[in-house]
Amino acid sequence: MIKSTAPTRIDLAGGTLDIWPLYLQFGNPPTLNAAINLYATVELTPRNDKKIFVESKDLLLQVKFNSLASLPEVHPLDLILKTLKYYQPKKGLNIVTSSEAPPGSGIGGSSALNIALNGALNAFTKKGLSKKKMLEVAMNIETQVISAPTGWQDYFPSLYGGVQSVRPGYDGVASVALPVSLQKLSESMVLCYTGNPRRSGINNWEVMKKVLDKDYAVTEKLKKIAQIAREMDKALTLGHMKKVTALFAREWEARKSLAPTISTPQINKLIAGGMKKGAQSAKVCGAGGGGCIAVMVPLKQRQSVVSELVRLNGRVIPFCFVQRGLRVQVT
Repeated sequence: MIKSTAPTRIDLAGGTLDIWPLYLQFGNPPTLNAAINLYATVELTPRNDKKIFVESKDLLLQVKFNSLASLPEVHPLDLILKTLKYYQPKKGLNIVTSSEAPPGSGIGGSSALNIALNGALNAFTKKGLSKKKMLEVAMNIETQVISAPTGWQDYFPSLYGGVQSVRPGYDGVASVALPVSLQKLSESMVLCYTGNPRRSGINNWEVMKKVLDKDYAVTEKLKKIAQIAREMDKALTLGHMKKVTALFAREWEARKSLAPTISTPQINKLIAGGMKKGAQSAKVCGAGGGGCIAVMVPLKQRQSVVSELVRLNGRVIPFCFVQRGLRVQVT
């Protein structure tokens, strides 16, 4: 059996600008994120026949196909099936997938599952892909499945763990692991699920189109996000947590101005409630429109903030930042 696990992430600054060609329009700014201990898991067991059995515990779906050749072109489990077609396993197998992230949480659950799946199938087929190549395959398949532009950022923490500065360049996109105290970062943050899956608060294609059409308002807002990301990179590298906290607040102010759908009444209520009880800053995770919020709070006020978020019908999710990325175990 092969068991493959990959962490999800909390994005800290620079999201949306990890999408080609947006980063090229803004001087290749970094995107900052960090892996957390909510994992996507893929368990893969070989069969003695050609049949393929797939179970998604999150979607409560079980499907069986007679062979690789019989996989359909369109299916609710498209991401898994297209990845199977890419790796071309020579024999049948059972695949069971699950995720510890709530549905539509905005913490990169689908990308973590994608990386875990690539890790499992890469080991099963002995294809020998590097992590960099697996990342490219995962991103391209996900882009095809959702029929929309996707960014680079989510795959790096799932692959490598830790705090990542995802840095685009003219010759590709790389990442640098930042020397951040994961314990301090974990102690300073609370993760809260709003109770509603995100309905993408920002349409990447619309943002891209407006930038390429030279929309002044959108371009200026993204310039702010790019500058905040550069400052966040420096603050994290130097371990300046007060600066990180302040930049977290600025990121949210700039981000929610991009579209009225990024924040919601429930997000606003939870953030306001947390701030009232001593939180210092907060922002939505991912594209917004629901999902999770990340709240930065001093250790002394942590319990007061947690109690208030729960009172306001938020679901506080215990977590910590982790150094580990993709892990594939063969038994």
